[in-house]
Amino acid sequence: MPRPKGFSEEPQSFETPTDQLRSVAHTRLKIDSAGRIVIPAEMRAAMMVEPGDTVTAEVVEGEFRIVSPAVALKRVQAFAKEFRAKNPGVSVVDELIAERREEARRELQEANEWRKAHGLPPLE
Repeated sequence: MPRPKGFSEEPQSFETPTDQLRSVAHTRLKIDSAGRIVIPAEMRAAMMVEPGDTVTAEVVEGEFRIVSPAVALKRVQAFAKEFRAKNPGVSVVDELIAERREEARRELQEANEWRKAHGLPPLE
C-alpha cells in the first residue's frame, strides 16, 4: 500500500546559489507561548542558516529582522564589489576610514557647539 503523500513526505531542496541572495514571499508565522517562531525551511535556506547557527536580530520601526552571518558577509562582499567597480584603484578601507574621521569631526563640532551654548569649555 503506497504511503500517503504530505508535506513531510515531499522533501524539497532549497539550495541557494552562494553567489546571490534571494527573497521569499511573506509568510504568516505563529509565535508560541514561549515566544518562539518556527522559520520554514525555504526561509532558512534563503537566509543561509542551519540548525545551531547564530544569527543577529534587531527591531527597526516595529519590524523584526534576522540576519545570518553568511548573508551579512554576502552583502559586504556585494558592496565592496560595487564600490570597486565604481571607484577603480580606490581602497574601500581608506574610504571607510575617511568617512568615519569626517563623521567624528562633525560630531565633535556639534558637541562643542552644544557645550559653548551651555557655557562649557570645548572638547579637544
